[in-house]
Amino acid sequence: MKELKGLKGLMNVKGLLMVLTVVFLSGMTACNEGGDLSPAFTDNATVELEVIADADFDEIDDLVSEGMGFAEASSGARTDQHRDHRFECAEVTHDRENKTITIDFGEGCEGPNGRVRSGKIIITYTGFRFIPGSVFTYVLENFAIDGRQIEGTRTVENVSPTLNDNPVFHITLTGGKITFLDGTVATREVDRMRRWVRAANPINDEYHILEGSTANGVNREGLTYEVTVIETLIYKRNCREGRRFIPVAGVKEIKKGDDVITIDFGDGECDNLVTINFNGRIVTIEISARPDANAGG
Repeated sequence: MKELKGLKGLMNVKGLLMVLTVVFLSGMTACNEGGDLSPAFTDNATVELEVIADADFDEIDDLVSEGMGFAEASSGARTDQHRDHRFECAEVTHDRENKTITIDFGEGCEGPNGRVRSGKIIITYTGFRFIPGSVFTYVLENFAIDGRQIEGTRTVENVSPTLNDNPVFHITLTGGKITFLDGTVATREVDRMRRWVRAANPINDEYHILEGSTANGVNREGLTYEVTVIETLIYKRNCREGRRFIPVAGVKEIKKGDDVITIDFGDGECDNLVTINFNGRIVTIEISARPDANAGG
């Protein structure tokens, strides 16, 4: 476990909400290297959007990857046998002729860890996911996670040099949009590189969002922002067993106007500690692993 630098009292936040807002709104105090925290230290909408949007779209990426794996192993007909428990209440169909996979969660079903998903993920592909040069695209139809309506078209291209390499995918998101339960809306565009480091036992797989990956959009307050991964983000699949869904290492930077915020996810341990640097003012806190179902409304 990393040392809690500058933390007075353990700060457990229900939901993967904006980590700076937690410090300000929770009524708890935290020390930092730049003096007492003040409302100016927090940036509610931008950072909240960043952590929730990343969690939601990464969740969808993972569902799509698992759906592709199911389709690759299937005979093309519907089956009730799925390797991933998140699909236990979903209907997965594979149209081989038209190279289309549909994951349908219906009007809403609750999966592991209490997450409720609804609507459809529709995937079209040119070749299976591990083949260099293959491309698959997915669109979201009335899709929601815990009531947050999510839209957008994601294109994933396998840019690996050979089949023997850990696969690398170039991922773009266009028309990304999240509508929160209170009716507020945020938009998002993404251009990132994702490496899948495969292990002999899949539970030990890692996913790396490579340095230089970017995102941008407009937050719930109508303000534009830009995000850049400045040190590769590392996700460990086995950390999910402990309900830890954020990266275990890496740094991302958020720019909004003249403000610069960095989020440092640590040294590789399966914990929920993040260190925030806001224009040179630093605080380390512990956050929860999942967005709250009522975030935003």
